[in-house]
Amino acid sequence: MKTCIAAAFSLLWCGWVTAAPYPTEVQFRAAIEDAAKLVQAEGLNLEVFDAQKVGLERPLLAARLSLESGNCLIFYNTKPEDGLIQYFETVTASDLPVLLRAIALHEATHCIEQREAYVRKRFDKVLPPGFRGDNVTVQSYRSAVESGALETWGEALADIASLLYLKQATPDQWLELAKGVAGMRRDLARKWPAHDTSPWLYKVIAAEAGANSTAGQSLFEIAFQLRRQYRPGD
Repeated sequence: MKTCIAAAFSLLWCGWVTAAPYPTEVQFRAAIEDAAKLVQAEGLNLEVFDAQKVGLERPLLAARLSLESGNCLIFYNTKPEDGLIQYFETVTASDLPVLLRAIALHEATHCIEQREAYVRKRFDKVLPPGFRGDNVTVQSYRSAVESGALETWGEALADIASLLYLKQATPDQWLELAKGVAGMRRDLARKWPAHDTSPWLYKVIAAEAGANSTAGQSLFEIAFQLRRQYRPGD
C-alpha cells in the first residue's frame, strides 16, 4: 500500500514539475524581448502591445509591420484559447521559454515578409510560384493578402523560421519540439485551416533542413528558400 501511495505521489510530483500553464504576460514579454535581439541583425525593431487592451481578438500572438515607423508591432493575448490550451498542456515547463521565443520569432517573420513586399517590393521573393512578379504592384499584392489567398503561404514561412530557430537554439531537442509544432498545426486544421502548414513542416523535419546551411546566413533567408523548396505537391 505504501509503495502504491509513493508511486502515485511521484506521478503527481512529476506532473506538477513538468506541466506548462497557458503563457502569461510576463512570459510573452520575455519571449518577445529575446526575439527582438534576434531580429536586430535584420534592422527590425519590435514594439509590444497587449492585444486585449487594443481590441484585437487574435489568440496567442499576432504581428504587423508599421509602414509609418518601420517597426514590427507584436500583440500578445493571454486569454486561453481552446485547442491551444491542450497544446500547451503537452509542453514541459522547461521547454516553454524556447518555444515561446520560436513563436515570437514566427511573428517577427511576418513583419520581415511584409517589409520585403511593401517596402522593398521584392514580389518574386514573397509570392508563390505561378504569380507573375513583374506585373505585381503593392496594391495588387495587398489585395491578394486581404483575399486570404496567401495566408497559408505566409504562415509556412513563419513556421519554417520557427523550426530553424529551434534547431539553432536547442539542437538536441529540436526534433521533438518541431514535431509538436507540426502536430499542433495538423490537429487544429479544422479550426484554423489556413494555418495548417504541416505539409511543409513534416518535409522540413524529415530532411532536417537547414542543418548544413552556410554559417552566418540569416535563418529568415533560409526560410524563404525552404518554403519554395518544400512546397507541398512538388
